Amino acid sequence: MKYTQLDIAPTISSLLGFEIPDKDGREIEEIRVYCEDKNIDQILLIVVDGVGASLYKKLNGALGQFRALSEEGLFFEIRSLAPRITTPNVGTILTGYTPEHHRLYEVADTFYTPVKSILEIASDSGIKSGIVIELLGAKAMLNRVDLAIGVENLHGIIDYDRRITDLALKAFRSEGIRLLMIHLRAIDNCAHHYAKAWDDFIFSARTIDENLERICQGLCRPTLILATSDHPIHVEKWAHLENNNTDVPLIASYVNAASGPKKGE
Repeated sequence: MKYTQLDIAPTISSLLGFEIPDKDGREIEEIRVYCEDKNIDQILLIVVDGVGASLYKKLNGALGQFRALSEEGLFFEIRSLAPRITTPNVGTILTGYTPEHHRLYEVADTFYTPVKSILEIASDSGIKSGIVIELLGAKAMLNRVDLAIGVENLHGIIDYDRRITDLALKAFRSEGIRLLMIHLRAIDNCAHHYAKAWDDFIFSARTIDENLERICQGLCRPTLILATSDHPIHVEKWAHLENNNTDVPLIASYVNAASGPKKGE
C-alpha cells in the first residue's frame, strides 16, 4: 500500500518512543529500518510549501542539497490528502490524522482544537519540541510546545525563509530541541505572487536549497531530516507543472552533524 502524508507523524512518534492515540496513519517501515543503526539525537521536519512530486523532479537541477540527502538516504513519493491546501495538509503531517479527524482547516482552528500534534505529544512526554513558522501559527502553538517562534514576512519571502532557517539552527543549538518543524514558503509564494516564467521557480527552488545546505552545515548533533511538502502546486496557471499528479516528495536522510552529504559530492 502506498504511503501517505498520514504516515509521517506515526513514523516520527515511533522513532522518538511515544504513541499517537487513534492515529489514522502507520509507521513507514523503511525509515525505521534505515534509522536502526544510527545515533539520532534530533529530528528536523521540513515542510516545503507547494511542491508536488512532479514539480520536484522538474526542479531537481536546482535542488542539489535535497538530491544529495535523498541519495544518501531514502526518497518516497507519498500521496497527499484532499483538500491539498496548506493548513489542513500540514495538520495531517503533524497529527497523523485525516482532515476529517483533526479538523484543522484554518490557522485559527489551531487555537481551539483538542487534537494534539506530535510536537505537543512529544513535549508532554518530556521530549523538547519546537516549531518555527509564520507568526499566527506560532502564536497558536504557544504554551503547547517547548518553543514556538513566529516569523513575519516583512522583507520578502526569500528573507523570510532565511530567517526561518537561522532560527531553526539557533533552536537546536541553544534550546536543546529534539523535534523541530519548519515551513519554507518561497516556491509556493512564487507561484501565487510573482512567477512569470519557469526561471522564477528555479530561482525560488535554489534559495530553499541554499537554506537546506546551511542547515546541513550548521547542525551540531546527529539529525534525521525529513523533508516533504504540504500539497502539489495548485495555482491554476502553473498546475500543469504537476502533470495531474497529487503525490508529494518525502526525503529521509541522516546528517551526522556538519559532516552530512553536500550537493555535488
